[in-house]
Amino acid sequence: MMRPDLTHAMMPPSMRFARLVCVLSVLVAGLSSRVEADVLSRVLAAADPQGGGTAPPQQPPDLSAWAGEARATTLAELLQSAVRQSPGLAAARFDIAIAEARIQQTWGRNDWLLQAKLDGSYSSNVVSGEGSTIDSQIFLNGSADLTRLLATGGSVGIHVGSAYTRLVIPVPDAGDPMTTHNETIKSWTQQIGASLTQPLLRGFGRQIYDANEARATLSRDSAVLGKRLAAIQAVQAVIAAYWDLVLAERSVAITQASLDLARERLRVTQIGSDGGKIPRSEIPAVLQIIATREEDVLNGELTVLDRSIALRRASGMPIGAGELGLRVATDLDTKDEPLELGKLVERAYTASPELAQLARQDASATIDVLVAENGLLPQLDAALTIGPTGTDTTFGGAWRDLSDFNALGINGTLTFSQSLSRDQVRGQVREQREIKRKLTVNAFDIRAQIAQTMTRSVAQLELARRRVVLSQRAIDLANENIKIETDRFNLGKSTNFDVLNRQEDLRQAELRKTQALIDWHKAEIAVQALTGDILPLYGIKVD
Repeated sequence: MMRPDLTHAMMPPSMRFARLVCVLSVLVAGLSSRVEADVLSRVLAAADPQGGGTAPPQQPPDLSAWAGEARATTLAELLQSAVRQSPGLAAARFDIAIAEARIQQTWGRNDWLLQAKLDGSYSSNVVSGEGSTIDSQIFLNGSADLTRLLATGGSVGIHVGSAYTRLVIPVPDAGDPMTTHNETIKSWTQQIGASLTQPLLRGFGRQIYDANEARATLSRDSAVLGKRLAAIQAVQAVIAAYWDLVLAERSVAITQASLDLARERLRVTQIGSDGGKIPRSEIPAVLQIIATREEDVLNGELTVLDRSIALRRASGMPIGAGELGLRVATDLDTKDEPLELGKLVERAYTASPELAQLARQDASATIDVLVAENGLLPQLDAALTIGPTGTDTTFGGAWRDLSDFNALGINGTLTFSQSLSRDQVRGQVREQREIKRKLTVNAFDIRAQIAQTMTRSVAQLELARRRVVLSQRAIDLANENIKIETDRFNLGKSTNFDVLNRQEDLRQAELRKTQALIDWHKAEIAVQALTGDILPLYGIKVD
């Protein structure tokens, strides 16, 4: 028998190289098995504290430890809170009150205006126009006027006046012309008169007289429409935030269900591994998915908290320590109702507060154009004053003389004025006409926006309804695939990765269906807001 060292030496070089490769392969394979077994044992030990490993740090089950317990609420409660607390609605109420106060201010043109005046003067050593000297002169005058504007643009008034004059005049004595004595002359003059002033061209007419009140009334109507618009926007914002919270809650529930499936998968895998039917190398894959799902659940709970805070803000609820989370429950089913886009767009045009506000602005602009064009006319005003006058040395005697109509005064004037270039008025007319044209363009643009928004919302409704059907089909198929993949795993033809991937497909299909349902409800709210049905549907009344 040959010695081993001699046998090795007699081998050809190619055989010696092949033998060396085989030996190295066996050593590497053994080392890899040891490393894999060591890694697997560490993973399983970490997952099983009873087996001597160290358990990973436990995350809190939810965020209620510091955020507080979530408060259960309903959509009706949220909407009532929003109506009471909405800053937009509160501001709209003030706008209406301000507009009504401005209307009241225009009523002043119907009031009677009372004016009274009393003046007097004293002078001494006055030289009269005839060259004579007046020792002293006292003059007192009192008057009262009661006037009121007329609907034609003119005014009517009553004037009452009383004047007293006292003159002290040096008069020569009859016996001695060089000697004088003072003679006092007293005189009372009473006057009553009625006056009428009427513009015949510029400023004439009831429309000019009522222009300010008409503008203020249109402004008040626009403020009322603004309040309705603010209510629609507030309700729509609350409902949209409500559905966002529903989506977040449903997403957490779906992810939690997927986590439960993964944990059940871990239990089954551990039982099979303990019985020797399933390799222990299948366990880490499940542990990885469980850790990922737990993180997804935690992120989902944070999203729920964020959506709760946003809903609280939209509805005017308090936000603070212990008042953060909300909990809602609702039905996500869709309604299979036919939608006629043409009729919906026409209803949106009719119900639009924005278009109605533009209509009021257009009416106000029409008044402005009328007033500005009236300013192009020349000013031609007629005035007439008539009334008796009484004069006597005593106060009572002057009134008796007035009552006898011994003196009757009639005074009439006709005043004409006209700017030659009239650039200022022409510029005002041009400005108001351009404003009116701009409002027409704005109305056209808003109608286009309404039609676009309605079309998009109806399309989203139809698309979301179809997405729900397709997602449900995907959910059914995902459940079937989970069963098939589980059977293949039991037969040793599949791995836990494959089963868990099928479970992930189910989770994604359920999330897509939930998102489609939420999108459907949001699109429905958009349609109801455009048609004006959103307020009565949810029992919201706007005065």
